[in-house]
Order: sequence, then structure tokens, then C-alpha cells
Amino acid sequence: MSSHRFAFQNAIDAVCKAAAWVAAACLLLLALMVSYEVVVRYTTGQSSGWIQELSVYLMMTVGYLAAAYALQLKSHFSITFVVDRLPRRYRQILVNTTNLTGLLYSLIFLFKGADMAHFMYQIGDTSTGLLQTPLWLPASLVPLSGLLLSLQFLSQSMDSFSGEQH
Repeated sequence: MSSHRFAFQNAIDAVCKAAAWVAAACLLLLALMVSYEVVVRYTTGQSSGWIQELSVYLMMTVGYLAAAYALQLKSHFSITFVVDRLPRRYRQILVNTTNLTGLLYSLIFLFKGADMAHFMYQIGDTSTGLLQTPLWLPASLVPLSGLLLSLQFLSQSMDSFSGEQH
């Protein structure tokens, strides 16, 4: 860790890592459920109706909760062919701009996602599947992910503006 980092930046990293662990547990559960479904279908010829719906929710959870940790590790997809050829000063400006744009986008994601989840809660929207899941539950992953991404972009922006990359 860099010495210039604030304690809350380390806390942001810890929260994002914890969310990634939850995502990993969901991925493990998803693999076990799908394996169970394969065995049940093969041995009985019948399908468990709840597996498909729950597996979609778990896959959403994996993607939404792991996004901020992937950002923390700088493992999001990027094409740096042109950026790598820029002078250091312009590269730094581009990194700063990208982090601030990501922060803005994540904040929009957070607030619009919260509006969507709240609306689903208000109207009592439920899934049409066997589980009849209240849809505000999986929709809550959107603002949660937006919050985690916003915090991570804020932390990375602070690192970037200080001139030191984490």
C-alpha cells in the first residue's frame, strides 16, 4: 500500500474485497446448484423449477458484487494500444479524466438503480417464476454495485491525482 493513502481508502478496498468474497461464494453455490440440476435431470428426467430462477439471481450477484473488486485490481477490460504511446503527462490526464468519468457514471448507476429498486418495491413487482421473488431484491444489486464502484473510483481518483498509482 502507498503511504499517501487515507485509512478510508483502505476501508473501501476491504469492503470491495469482502463483496468479491460474497460473489465467489455465490459462484460456488451456483456451480453446486447447476451440478445438482444436471444430476436430477439425468437420473429422473425431471427439472427442478427453482434452480433456473435462482441461478440467474446468483449470476447477477456475482457480476454486480465483483465489479468494484475487479476495478480495484485493474482487471477490467481495457485497450491501451494508443494510451501506452502517449507522453506521461497526457497519459496522467487521461487516467484522471477516465476515473472521474467512471465516478460520475457510477453515481448515476447508484441513484437511478435506487430509484428503480424503490419503484419495484412500491408496486410490489414479483417474478413470474416458481419462486415469485420480489424483484426489488435482485434490483437492489444495481445501486449496491453503483455504490461500491463509486467508492472505488473515488479512491482511484485520489491515487491518480496524487500522481501515485495504487
